[in-house]
Amino acid sequence: MIDNEMRIELEKPIPGWAVSQHPTKPNRTVIHPMAVVDRLNSVFGFGQWMFSVEFISCDKSVQKTQRGDRDVYVSMVKGILEIPEHSVYLEQFGGSTNDDGGDALKGGATDALTKIASYLGICASIYRGH
Repeated sequence: MIDNEMRIELEKPIPGWAVSQHPTKPNRTVIHPMAVVDRLNSVFGFGQWMFSVEFISCDKSVQKTQRGDRDVYVSMVKGILEIPEHSVYLEQFGGSTNDDGGDALKGGATDALTKIASYLGICASIYRGH
């Protein structure tokens, strides 16, 4: 279980450096994954939580842009966050598009982690539009 004191710590605002506007989607916000990792470490302890990723796909695709067609990789993964001491097990899908297949997969993992973190209250205010 996550107690009230932990919930308060999880829901504290993250540093300003960790939030920015998405470079290509002006109506979306980017959360720096290190802020999520820092918050998980500070609340639960280093090495006391585990994040794993299950590969679903990473396919080459052509993205249409105003500057013409662009070869990209589109990834989909399932992220799993486990905090055994507190009986936490959360799953979420993530995805990313990138010129490099490895970076597309890492982006998918980051996408899944930040969404899972919102279930714990980390950056939840951003998902609420604040």
